[in-house]
Amino acid sequence: MGAHRELNAALHRLHLLAGRPSLAEIAQALKGSGVSRSTIHDAFCGRRLPKWKVIDALVEILSSQAPGGRPEEDQKVLYEVWLRAVQESDGQQNRGLQTAGEREAEIHRLLQRALLPQKIPQIDGLEIACRYLPASDPRRAGGDWFDVIPLKGTKVALAAGDVMGGSMLSIALMAQLRSQLNALIQLSLSPHEALNRLSEQAERLMGDQLATCVCAVYDTDTRILAISSAGHIPPFLLNKDGTGFILGMPTGLPIGKAADACETITVQMSPGQTLFFLTDGVIVSPTRGLDPGLARLTTKLSEAQTAAAPASPPLEDLIDVPLKALGRVRHDDAVLLAARFS
Repeated sequence: MGAHRELNAALHRLHLLAGRPSLAEIAQALKGSGVSRSTIHDAFCGRRLPKWKVIDALVEILSSQAPGGRPEEDQKVLYEVWLRAVQESDGQQNRGLQTAGEREAEIHRLLQRALLPQKIPQIDGLEIACRYLPASDPRRAGGDWFDVIPLKGTKVALAAGDVMGGSMLSIALMAQLRSQLNALIQLSLSPHEALNRLSEQAERLMGDQLATCVCAVYDTDTRILAISSAGHIPPFLLNKDGTGFILGMPTGLPIGKAADACETITVQMSPGQTLFFLTDGVIVSPTRGLDPGLARLTTKLSEAQTAAAPASPPLEDLIDVPLKALGRVRHDDAVLLAARFS
């Protein structure tokens, strides 16, 4: 199997660059990750295709030890090779998959995970928490995404987006849009300029696909938030006293529908406020529309904030409150990105 041999060779190259640590050293570094010494050995020497979880862990630890290593870039390279090996392999039993449909669903889930940010940067004056929950049916994994982008000086960009539908095409488009927005916002463009440019570039990519995005740039020095939307659900602002509301702002048109439809507004943020960027999977279900979903989100977050008064609840706990209300069956992907201002 050509791709499997290529994967094995790439792992060995990375192992060499990291100084050829022993299996015991690697296992110790990965302690608690659920990856055993035997699975590490199989990834290097076995004839069976290893699970991505094992490769993912190896790439992370070896890249961090290799001079000039780039864990995220190395992970994407190894993941592409692993995907080709999966497609070539007929060893479905090795991965616990019984049908081609199940294998395709697993690829969707893993690809989505690989394309989302692996680590959230630490920003002075801003506490950040984020969650991505896939649909209960992995074959419905779509193009929900988020990003946190440190900028020059005291600024940081925050974004959330959604490519509608559940398919490999949705995931591929999500990856392109996220990458392009990341590049545009680092050109010091305002949020609406970045989204308008993104819409212009996306016209030739989107076809019949529909995508939305909300993008903000926050200055931790002035506490001014500049924000713009391309057809996306506006963020929810939670005050320290437990009151909250959807941020009033122009909605704009979805990405690719017009190259000049987005506008930027500015908001002066206050210490203790928390802004939630979300996709519709957080609030919408087959039995609950947008408005009832927003009302439920408001109630859940306000109750959690008020219950912790006079202090604020830990952000990592607060962000889980509306997601727990979704229940076990999720009909769509859900992204929630929370930013608490200090």
